[in-house]
Amino acid sequence: MLDKTELSPEWLASRVAEMIEDDCEIDPAENLVLYGLDSIAVMTFASELKQMGVEAGFEELARAPTLANWWALIASRL
Repeated sequence: MLDKTELSPEWLASRVAEMIEDDCEIDPAENLVLYGLDSIAVMTFASELKQMGVEAGFEELARAPTLANWWALIASRL
């Protein structure tokens, strides 16, 4: 498990690609649901973030599911 100081936009893009099980280039402004991201993956990701010391709940992540929005949220909590 990473320490929250090791988090980066590149890490986030890589982690999301793992969650959607696709190697495609993800548009940072595109809704991740369109790439196949589901609510279970978002819940799991919120739990992972919490374990790393980043408080970002499911509701916050689900409200704006894009790489750009998620990174802005994560960065604001580092």
